[in-house]
Amino acid sequence: MNIDLVDWASIAADGFPFPEGVPASRLAAELSAMLVSADPEIRDDYAYTGVAQWIKEGHFDEVLQALGDTAATRFSHPEVQARTFAPLVLCSVLTRGNAVPGLVPKEAVERWFARFSTWYLAENRAHAAGTTPWGGCTPSRTAPTLLLRSRRPCLTAAPNCLNCVPAG
Repeated sequence: MNIDLVDWASIAADGFPFPEGVPASRLAAELSAMLVSADPEIRDDYAYTGVAQWIKEGHFDEVLQALGDTAATRFSHPEVQARTFAPLVLCSVLTRGNAVPGLVPKEAVERWFARFSTWYLAENRAHAAGTTPWGGCTPSRTAPTLLLRSRRPCLTAAPNCLNCVPAG
């Protein structure tokens, strides 16, 4: 099956069943590219919803680290939507990594944390200076807790990115 033939509107309408016959790597790459789209239907309704669900269900376990690496590089992307979705995708990756010990290597988490830290500090400086080009929105509210906790085990049993990240 050719990835260009994936009908994202139909997949979304059907509740995101995982398409058989399409390699996870190709789906992950397409969804990652769609997360940069300025079109909220493509970015929010198809790409983010699909990637988050399929990560949670384990369909992307074989490409989980690559998804995290791609998300982490987006912290320096020129498009605000790319930077906005980076911590959300990492949230899904880290939550899945916490559910399946050993799936996300500690070295990857450290790499993502370094990129996140640089981004988060720069975004907050820009916000404080009033120089954010998108109307003064602060960086994702989940981002600080998400990656600041990435170096230690879950602090609670809640299965969400604010409380569950891999221990390393």
